[in-house]
Amino acid sequence: MKKGVFGTFITIVICCVITLLIHVYPYSSSLSAKSIFFGAYYKPFVIAGEWWRMLSCGLVHVEAVHLLMNMMSLWMLGQTLEKVYGTVKYLILLFVSVIGGSVFLFISGGNTVAVGLSGGIYGLFASYIFLVYMGGGFRDPAVRRSLLSTALVNLAINFLPGIAWKAHFGGALTGFLLTPILRDHPSFKEMRRHCMISLAGLVLIGAGGMMKTAKINENEVYLGTDKAVLTMEWNLGVHTHVQHMARNLDALYGVTALEPYFNGGMNYAQTDGRTQLG
Repeated sequence: MKKGVFGTFITIVICCVITLLIHVYPYSSSLSAKSIFFGAYYKPFVIAGEWWRMLSCGLVHVEAVHLLMNMMSLWMLGQTLEKVYGTVKYLILLFVSVIGGSVFLFISGGNTVAVGLSGGIYGLFASYIFLVYMGGGFRDPAVRRSLLSTALVNLAINFLPGIAWKAHFGGALTGFLLTPILRDHPSFKEMRRHCMISLAGLVLIGAGGMMKTAKINENEVYLGTDKAVLTMEWNLGVHTHVQHMARNLDALYGVTALEPYFNGGMNYAQTDGRTQLG
């Protein structure tokens, strides 16, 4: 392991371990349900009380190719940025960008399952471009070409099916605004104040937007998936939490199904949700 990249290294290890666990976990259910169990973003569960999914979704990947692409991007950016910021600030930049991406997805997206560190990686990339520009790196034609080609490839990826481009945009915007706040440099003094005000405004707008969109359309209710995930949580022994979640989900959907089941017995057909890569 290279010196000064511990945060990047441990993040990659955690992501790889979670992907492996999703595929070997001995529970007969869909990959979507198992990814939710291991921390994927899933709007109904976020609304019902599992807010930590806004962050944990960044550590969850299902497909090997998706994991490989994100880990390669993280390693390439992390080798530079972790040394620039230091491990703590670097991880703040990475994971607050993940949260920023999740907020954008929550406000603008329907009921999907979203996984992946891409929102955080876009935050890192936006920060990297910011620092290169402020350091005068854009005067070098080779640097300009390299950044432009990388940006175009990432923009093209956003148009592929199943890609949560809204999370990418939210992550990039968050990373951009965080850069002068986290990077202690004299030339950022005035810009830091403006970015802090902008970030505070973004938080308020995001909070208001989330309150307004904290609902699930009737045609996007997947009781079978919910039941499967809650059953896996129940098997961990967190019965009170599961009953609380079941009660909140029933209230969110306007049904009486999950709470009676986890208090002693109801059955219904299993359906499944959709998965987006982030």
